[in-house]
Amino acid sequence: MRQRAGGRWMERIRSIRSRPLLAVSISVLSVALIGGAVLLTTPLRCGPGRALGLGSGCVTVGGIAGRPSPSPNGNPASAPYPTFSYPASGPYPNPASGPYGNPASGPYPYPASGSYPPFYPPATSASGAIVATRAVDCRLPVYAGPPGSGGFIVFPGGSFIADPASSVAAPSPTPTPAQGPGYGYSNPGLSYDRAFSRWLPVPASWVSPDGSRYAFTGSDGVYVVNVANGTQTELGGGQAWYIVTVQNQGVYAGNPGIAGLWLLPFSGAVHQVTTVGYWQAGTSSAAYGTVTSAVPSGASNGIIRLDLKTGATSDWFARPGTISSVTGFDGKGDPILQVNYISGGNEIWITISPTTASPIAGIAFSPYNSGGFSANGAPIADSHGIWFAGNFSSPYGGGSTTGIALYVAGSGLYWMSSIGGQLAGGCS
Repeated sequence: MRQRAGGRWMERIRSIRSRPLLAVSISVLSVALIGGAVLLTTPLRCGPGRALGLGSGCVTVGGIAGRPSPSPNGNPASAPYPTFSYPASGPYPNPASGPYGNPASGPYPYPASGSYPPFYPPATSASGAIVATRAVDCRLPVYAGPPGSGGFIVFPGGSFIADPASSVAAPSPTPTPAQGPGYGYSNPGLSYDRAFSRWLPVPASWVSPDGSRYAFTGSDGVYVVNVANGTQTELGGGQAWYIVTVQNQGVYAGNPGIAGLWLLPFSGAVHQVTTVGYWQAGTSSAAYGTVTSAVPSGASNGIIRLDLKTGATSDWFARPGTISSVTGFDGKGDPILQVNYISGGNEIWITISPTTASPIAGIAFSPYNSGGFSANGAPIADSHGIWFAGNFSSPYGGGSTTGIALYVAGSGLYWMSSIGGQLAGGCS
């Protein structure tokens, strides 16, 4: 009897030993990738938040040293973007609790609302009218959509004066833009050219910095118009293009569906600057865009920079759990980014370098609606600061107001007008 019992016991041991063991380990690599953030301070962009106890307002971006230029042919999910580092008190939990946070909050970071500079919401006069929260003396060109919808918001006072001269259209051939902001193929936007006191039938980024030329796209080329005399020339004929930026030397453009950037000079042959990247906006010295044309749903993207003189690309900005895009530039040529969180919420960032970026406004996704400001369309920089068209959302479900805000570095974001629309130029 004992022998039979002992035999059964040995068989059970052999059975257990024959089963594969499950190895469970906690990877320290994931912790190392998160790293730690270094809060930076600058006199202009970081001071207001620190003075109000909101944090420095600057975030250090982690780059990847010694990496070759990114290729558009790689898997978007594995693209070698730089990574942000977060402080130990950030939205990630203690490693002992596992790599993910509370299921209700998701694994993505929250908007950095504690780092915003001061925001000055709409102010109301004794008569009940909404007035500007910062004193300026100028006229801001805006438009509602189609040709003829342009005019000026006049400060002080904030009244709107319609301008029938905004009823403009591009000359024949009818433009058919392959990409860009628009209200139909025949009207990609409007802008006001201060150099010639004239409305133009294109967005401000399609106008040369000196105001002497503007460009628009057709089905088989880019057309450039001389503002002074109205003469028109065709560049890059024989194929479709989308405009990235117009500079004094020519038009920087991309070919829809194909990686790369080309310079279409006002005189001379077309020159391909790079064979990689999908480019969104640019200045006279650099273009900014993404490694791939798109990423799968739920995946993050990053922003890369292209040196227009050397053709070299480098990592510029990335934040886990977000989709980022370049919407414009400040007065120094620093890119302004729209950062949308996959988990909800959005922010406006000014990116100063590959390692320094500052969130200046945003709206957090919350069941209790924390309020804030979100931008619509391209910002415009001038001597007053950076103008944004967008929406102010009052805290705790207090409603939303459409209008214009002004960001002043080192001071804050000011609500200037509750007249909506799109920006057509700077205020002067």
